Amino acid sequence: MAQKSQPSSGKWVVLAIVAAIATALLVAVVVGGGDEGSGTTNSLPGGDVLAKENQPVVIEGTALEPLGDEGIDPMVGQVAPILNGATFDGSGVSVTPGDGQAYMIVFLAHWCPHCNREVPRLIEWQASGAVPSELQVVGVSTAVASDRPNYPPSQWVVDKGWTWPILADSSSREAAEAYGVSGFPFFVIVGADGTVKARVSGEVEIPALTQIVSDALAD
Repeated sequence: MAQKSQPSSGKWVVLAIVAAIATALLVAVVVGGGDEGSGTTNSLPGGDVLAKENQPVVIEGTALEPLGDEGIDPMVGQVAPILNGATFDGSGVSVTPGDGQAYMIVFLAHWCPHCNREVPRLIEWQASGAVPSELQVVGVSTAVASDRPNYPPSQWVVDKGWTWPILADSSSREAAEAYGVSGFPFFVIVGADGTVKARVSGEVEIPALTQIVSDALAD
């Protein structure tokens, strides 16, 4: 009686390798899956952050109260909080008031028409040479929405020609909340001593911006 042929040992080895590869791919999909535009954060070995439109932000210090319409900002003179985060590709970006550096932090939303008009002004301001050498400009991309215009913001800033560092806010807008953002664009000027010198919400023409910065840094 003829016997059924049995798979050779070589075939079993091949089948085992194929099964192992399939399992590894399945695990990679489950662990690495997720929408790039979501607030979820994946981590690489060693704690490095993966590329995301939203990134985790660590806040140090006391949050500023939201800017109101009273005309006098009670937060002027207060110590600004530290922001430790990353840009869209996971590279570290920090705003560290009190390190002897003056900052202008510009909070931007990719879908905001006022931001879309203001960014070219800021780039023109930079090209004119009017930005004080002691002022570090840092953008913060916040209020990210995948269903609104100019998404994703990582491409939006490239298309707009933004050249300064830009920090990607968390999906819960922690950086914006920490600085009391009340509208877009939103400017915060922090002196070399680490205190808030001025906060402005809305579009600002170049001459007015130059004056605001000059007055703030003179304090």
